[in-house]
Amino acid sequence: MPTIETTVFIARPPEIVADAFLDPANAVCWTTDLERFEIISRTPGEVGSVAHLHYRQHGRPYVLVDVLEEMVPHQYFRSRVEGGGLKAEVETWLRSKNDGTAVTVRWVGSGTAFLTRFLLPFLRGAIRRRTRSDLERFKSLVETHGAHFPG
Repeated sequence: MPTIETTVFIARPPEIVADAFLDPANAVCWTTDLERFEIISRTPGEVGSVAHLHYRQHGRPYVLVDVLEEMVPHQYFRSRVEGGGLKAEVETWLRSKNDGTAVTVRWVGSGTAFLTRFLLPFLRGAIRRRTRSDLERFKSLVETHGAHFPG
């Protein structure tokens, strides 16, 4: 089961970083290939909340179901993400550090279809680069705009 972990430092307090992270309108601004964040049930950031994440990659649309399973306000989020032949657990830690926040994302995933199970180990580097790139974009937006991104 491939595991990816990456950390960035954001020069904003954890409360602002958490608010930015949990705002569904922000997700399309920093997540590669994400076109729409659709809330299905409960308020985003509430344990048990469900969202459909609508992606388009190489012209092909797909939907991932994201369920927030655990949360410690302004400190920790754990989601289960499934769809498109993939199942993953995504953990995010926010740690106050030097007048800012260290954000660590850990992704542990597996394929649910034969092709995805076969290809996933080979895609580890690409997933790591994409996760890092998305977090760097998130960092830039939070440091520039705070909790609510334009657009």
